[in-house]
Amino acid sequence: LDSFLSVSCIAKWLAHRVESLHINIEDNGVPISKLHQCLSQTKNVTDPELFLPHVPIVGWARLLRNLRLPCLRYLRSNAPHSILEGFLDRHPHLIYLSMGHCTKRRNSCTLGTAPLSSLSDLTGPIACLLSIIANKPLTYVTASCNSPWDFSVLFLHFITKLSSSTSAITRLALPFDAGDLHFVRHIATAVPHLVLLQLTERPRQQWALRFGHAWGNMHNWAEDLALMANLRILGLRTLASLATGAADELALVVAWTALHYSLTHIALSYHFRSPQHILNYWDFTNGAWVNTRGVVDPIFNFFFM
Repeated sequence: LDSFLSVSCIAKWLAHRVESLHINIEDNGVPISKLHQCLSQTKNVTDPELFLPHVPIVGWARLLRNLRLPCLRYLRSNAPHSILEGFLDRHPHLIYLSMGHCTKRRNSCTLGTAPLSSLSDLTGPIACLLSIIANKPLTYVTASCNSPWDFSVLFLHFITKLSSSTSAITRLALPFDAGDLHFVRHIATAVPHLVLLQLTERPRQQWALRFGHAWGNMHNWAEDLALMANLRILGLRTLASLATGAADELALVVAWTALHYSLTHIALSYHFRSPQHILNYWDFTNGAWVNTRGVVDPIFNFFFM
């Protein structure tokens, strides 16, 4: 950082040519003044990444205060949302936004007031997305949820927002409750034109799974997936044991797609976060499902990173 600032003070053209800037400092004692100077000098940056997990809210306020990046189009940051709000107000032409955990209480995030009329790709906590997704030209949405409670309520609110939004969402990544047997139908009703759907199963206590996992009810899943006629890519991640081998996986894939005619790519990740973790890919080729284990299609870069 010091070297860059020293050189850029002499050769300003160097800082002006920076388009991509990645700042990830996990140490304490982050030099806020120097970082602010660095960002101020790289005025033509288009896709900064700012991750400073140990910087307090007052530090973020100093870092982003009055900062204007006229070429900014893509932003990834763990900045507090209360500070990020003012920064977004000054950058209405943002296309992509990925934000971190929110410290505000549920349903109190005010990022939805930012005038992001060009926003097409959004990633963040599901509770905060509730206030943003309305009346935005979104096509890609990735939701996360770290809260161990109230997820079912959040999910239904989120789906309701999606169904009333003017967005033409074609790619959706979403967590779901392991005990919710109808969530795919809710998704299909709210966003029927999805092309890509990534699902991450949230663990539940065993008593809450008395009716099994939703994906285990293969006939119902097939019917619900068929409601999304444009769906081409499906990803499922679970902590549970999805199958005991390739034959079991194939039986699931065939059953899920029995009523579907456009679904041609499926990614399965199970025993997630365990030493037994399995990640497999299935492609529909020449009229049959083929396990392409070990051959990662670039189309799946979106999944399971």
